[in-house]
Order: sequence, then C-alpha cells, then structure tokens
Amino acid sequence: MAETNLKDVQSDAKKAAGRDTDALADQIDVLRRDLASITELLGDIGVRRKDETVAAARDRMERLRREGEARWSDAQNYAHETQDELLSAIRRQPGTAIGIAVAAGFLAGLITSRK
Repeated sequence: MAETNLKDVQSDAKKAAGRDTDALADQIDVLRRDLASITELLGDIGVRRKDETVAAARDRMERLRREGEARWSDAQNYAHETQDELLSAIRRQPGTAIGIAVAAGFLAGLITSRK
C-alpha cells in the first residue's frame, strides 16, 4: 500500500511538473510574441522619427532658401538704388564728382605707394 501511494505521489508529481513545464513553455511563447511586437513597434517609431526629422530639415532648408533669395533681392535693389542716386548726383554736379574722384585716386595712390 505504501509502495502504491509512493507511486501515485510520484506519478502525480510528474504530471504536475509536466503541466507546469507546459504552462511555462506557453508563457515563454507569449513573451516571445510580445517581445517581437515591441521590437516591431520600436522600429516603426524609429522610421517615423527619421521621416519627421528629414521632413523638418527639408522645410527649414526651403524656408532658409526663400529668406536668402529675398535678402539677395533686397541687396540688389539697394545697390541699384544707390547706383541711380550716384549717377544722378554726378549729373547734377559733374565738377564735384571729378574732384572727389581725383581726391580718392590721390589717397589711394598715397596708401599703395608707401613702403
């Protein structure tokens, strides 16, 4: 009888261990699937962040290009206006313009001839 009880206990223990092993294997499978899902999600987040960063950089580059073109256009307009004003002043007072040109040439000659 004691031997039968021992065999029953051993048999029950083996069955319980088998059930525990099966349950543990099922939990490991669930964890693997969860880990695969998390890995995929992190990959998607990384791609989305990269795309957002690239789009933001392109937007900023385009905005800076437009600002640069606008500033270049303003500088060109200012240069043309200044040129028109100088030409107008030369036409109004040609003698003064020649005198200023001679003085500027004389000063440039003095500065470059010093050794």
